[in-house]
Amino acid sequence: MKKSVAVLAVAMLAGTMSAALAGPAGAKGTTPTTVPKVTKCVTKTAVAGITQAMNDFLSGDPAIAMKYVDQGAKIGASYQLSEQLDTAAGLTSATKATLPINIKATCKGSTKANFTYDLYMKDKTTSTTTPPLGLNEAGDALIKKGVWYISATTVCDLENGAGSVAAQATNMCYAAIGQSVPPAS
Repeated sequence: MKKSVAVLAVAMLAGTMSAALAGPAGAKGTTPTTVPKVTKCVTKTAVAGITQAMNDFLSGDPAIAMKYVDQGAKIGASYQLSEQLDTAAGLTSATKATLPINIKATCKGSTKANFTYDLYMKDKTTSTTTPPLGLNEAGDALIKKGVWYISATTVCDLENGAGSVAAQATNMCYAAIGQSVPPAS
């Protein structure tokens, strides 16, 4: 478990800062994002929408990271703090992106889904990718305003995976949405 948490921490932290350090949204080399419009949970569109929401969150670009996170405004400060702590700990890299892979969604009613995912790293200069990190993380998502949003709990859980490096940000994240940090497993 400790190894997967460490791997998750490095993967998450590298991705969250990489785009932020690369420059502002819309600058040369950045990719505009669009999220598929949906009204009802269908596995195929859920996977596409959740993938895009996760890509935006993991981009590290503060201008878009919280755009498709439910309660994103509430946890934005913890996201910023997490980036600062991760940078100070030397866990980030402006040359690598963290991306979701192997997303599998299960509809839970007409507007909600649970999903599992893994992460991988991509070198921004060479486009070389790592194999999936073997994390098998879980999250949940919902349709709001015709698009998929990942839950704030999913974001807090991912921050929690960084362990003690981001503990202050993790505590702040869960508190912002009225939850307690889950016990360590």
